[in-house]
Amino acid sequence: MTYTPLSESVEMYQTTELSLSQIAARAGVDESELASELRSRGITLRSEDQGAVGTTTRN
Repeated sequence: MTYTPLSESVEMYQTTELSLSQIAARAGVDESELASELRSRGITLRSEDQGAVGTTTRN
């Protein structure tokens, strides 16, 4: 497994069709951690990825 920095994972989510779980696995992070980072940057999860991590949002 190759480690991908979280910021690079965020960019990958925005620029590729890879799923949240695929990118998280490549980065070696938990899906919820990546989803949280995406949300903190104002990036909306794709509909197919929302069910994987729940729908709880932070305010």
